[in-house]
Amino acid sequence: MKKALFILVSLSSTFSFSQKKTSKFSVNYNKNVETYFLAEILSAEHRKNNKDFELYKIKECSVYQPIVDSALKRYKYLKDSDIAIATAKINDILIEKYGSGNDVLMKPLMYHKEFPATEWINDYQFHNNNLTEEQNKEATQLIKNYLSELSKFYTKEHIGQFFIENKAFYKGGENEYNKHIPEGFTNAMEQFYGESFDSYTILISPMMMWPIEDHEGRGIGTNVISKSGKTDIYEIASPFVRVEKQGQFGYDNQFQARFLSVHEFGHSFVNKEVYPHKDKLEKFKDLFEKSNLKEVMIKTGGYGDYQTCVAEHLVRLGEIQTAKIQKDFERAKKLEDYHLKNNFIFLPLLEQKVKEYNSNRKKYEKFGDFVPQLLEVFENTNIEFINNALDQNKK
Repeated sequence: MKKALFILVSLSSTFSFSQKKTSKFSVNYNKNVETYFLAEILSAEHRKNNKDFELYKIKECSVYQPIVDSALKRYKYLKDSDIAIATAKINDILIEKYGSGNDVLMKPLMYHKEFPATEWINDYQFHNNNLTEEQNKEATQLIKNYLSELSKFYTKEHIGQFFIENKAFYKGGENEYNKHIPEGFTNAMEQFYGESFDSYTILISPMMMWPIEDHEGRGIGTNVISKSGKTDIYEIASPFVRVEKQGQFGYDNQFQARFLSVHEFGHSFVNKEVYPHKDKLEKFKDLFEKSNLKEVMIKTGGYGDYQTCVAEHLVRLGEIQTAKIQKDFERAKKLEDYHLKNNFIFLPLLEQKVKEYNSNRKKYEKFGDFVPQLLEVFENTNIEFINNALDQNKK
């Protein structure tokens, strides 16, 4: 099964600094995202790929995600509707033809003006550098056509009324998440990466289903570049606490809220610097396939692509460096131990390498300037080192 990008967290510690909202940071929800996940719920019976898992999510999450339960009761008559069938179809095509999960739909959902609008904020183009130019064009048109239908569905079925009626719950979720956000974490990230974005937004998604155990949740990072060149980055977060009584909203866990925020925002700094260097990772691509690393990374988090493996390592490196900038050395150590235990075996070498970046910021003003040096860690390895390191983690 092609797993979408997600983060599972089981550390018991919490960050040691407090929340302070800045003008660049906010917590909200987005009607486009919620409408999509509603359509995804309705589509489960029509899926060819991952059908059993989709049905399991509905059975499981409707018990402790009140918005999912309310949506099922209100819109169950639409399970055979055009949008249900179209949502199943696009997800199956994305998996079968383009090797992508539903996480790739978050970017176009955010590029589209919020429903009921039918316009786009800027021109959206799907891009996967493992695909041909023609395949990327095909996927772009597929997604744009689908969003047009999703917008019509929102209007035709008066989905906006659902959000009005559940406004108090969404506001409660925003406040619950926001109270856990650490002071100055975006400043620390900007300091490490050497650049900044125009805004940082957490989008809670009570409609996104993810089975909850030990406060584990799913986060999806994306960004939008406006026509003026402004870049806004987002983290879309499923609930990670089971709602069991009145006054709970699914986001009251400090560690998970803070971890997802730093991690998913980190992808906006890292991914754009890693994927253009595909040609510098030819040796590692071969090692990734021939060693045990690919199998292990798929089990760890669905990371079945060598470039994704590299990006996930560098995002975790950024988490650790951000903690150190905030002088939270206890958290940095716990993150190091946790990520190494979860088979991010190149982190010790990357931490050693990044010292050159940290001590020479006049030469390397931005993280992207130093990425080619970090990629050498992956290119200069061998199968024996990889398999031995993975074996050590089993002990």
